[in-house]
Amino acid sequence: MSTSTGKAGADPGTATVGGTGAPQSAGPEAIRADIARTRAELGDTVQHLAERADVKTRAKEKVAEVKDQAGQVRDLAAETAQVAVVRAGEVGRRAATRARQRPAPYVGVLFGLAAAVLTVVLLRRRGTIGHGARSRRWRAR
Repeated sequence: MSTSTGKAGADPGTATVGGTGAPQSAGPEAIRADIARTRAELGDTVQHLAERADVKTRAKEKVAEVKDQAGQVRDLAAETAQVAVVRAGEVGRRAATRARQRPAPYVGVLFGLAAAVLTVVLLRRRGTIGHGARSRRWRAR
């Protein structure tokens, strides 16, 4: 075991064992306890460093974390979709009720909408509208 003094200019009677802070006059049991404590600290440090260096385990942990987040997003999306379905049903029921109460305006609107959709479909088939890339691909087939 080596002996050293604590600080420069310190009293030579306060020498420590191995620079650990244990007094030189400490008995063998105190030294053994100090060694055991130091080994435990070193073991904890090595274990911590090994965990940080274990890329495979850290990657698995990150994958698990991302899967958990994706599951939460999926659940939220499902819940939002369910709410949207319920609201759409309510809107549809209200519209049907209004249409039954006053059918004339709604029939006219539906007829106009159907005519517009039919016009667009016929013009696209004829090729007079929709000259974008998608239309060219369809015509090339």
